[in-house]
Amino acid sequence: MRASSIIECVSAIHQSKFVNGDFEQRGGIMIVAPPGTLKSTIIKLALEDYPDALLLSDLNINTLTAMKNSLIDGRYTTLGFGEFEKLYQRNPATAINIEAHIKALVEEGFLRSSFEDQRTQSLAARCAVVGGITPSCYAQRFARWMDNGFARRFMFSSYTLHNPEAIMQAIEQWKLINFGKVMGMTPGNKKIPYSITPEENKFIRSAIASQPTREGPFVIAKKMFCVLKWRHGAKKAKMIFSDFSESLRTKGALLHL
Repeated sequence: MRASSIIECVSAIHQSKFVNGDFEQRGGIMIVAPPGTLKSTIIKLALEDYPDALLLSDLNINTLTAMKNSLIDGRYTTLGFGEFEKLYQRNPATAINIEAHIKALVEEGFLRSSFEDQRTQSLAARCAVVGGITPSCYAQRFARWMDNGFARRFMFSSYTLHNPEAIMQAIEQWKLINFGKVMGMTPGNKKIPYSITPEENKFIRSAIASQPTREGPFVIAKKMFCVLKWRHGAKKAKMIFSDFSESLRTKGALLHL
């Protein structure tokens, strides 16, 4: 898998909000990779040029509640966590609570925190969530995520570096690694058409067949593909998504830098 493919697809999840259709859930992607394999860098490169994407190092209930209006009015439509497991490095009950709120954000919407008056009217805040997580943290939480519905709301992309020495070589040469050019165009106030053909439906279903659950990832993948198709045309969109789909399989992908 090329680095540019996963960056393209993460940025496509951000822009999936523009895709026409009745499926309002935003969903998200968890990038599962060992420490020091550029998860945070990939998320940053995919989202940093979008003013409505917010990169976070951590989050708690008070911070999320304070941000709620900015999520409702569209000031921020995607939250990116370079190190998602930092959310769990606190009191377990607190971590489970913020996990439940994130679960709501990407699907039915976050209405109000437990300390707010539950009788008040409230608009639902929705956003996409992108997180980087290590395989050990993923394995520790996978069973609970399957039981509580967290897993079905996300697509899981797993990789390891094809050449682990590439980072050291780049430092030795005093040059940043070139991740390739990623198109960051936006549709403005227009919509991106839903344009999936029957053949593309089969292709996408095959690509997500190894995901822990199918329904949520299928919605996410179809929206992602619509964005890629709008950006690049059907042929290149299929090439990018096919390359990225290697990371959706059980064994994950080798990331070529």
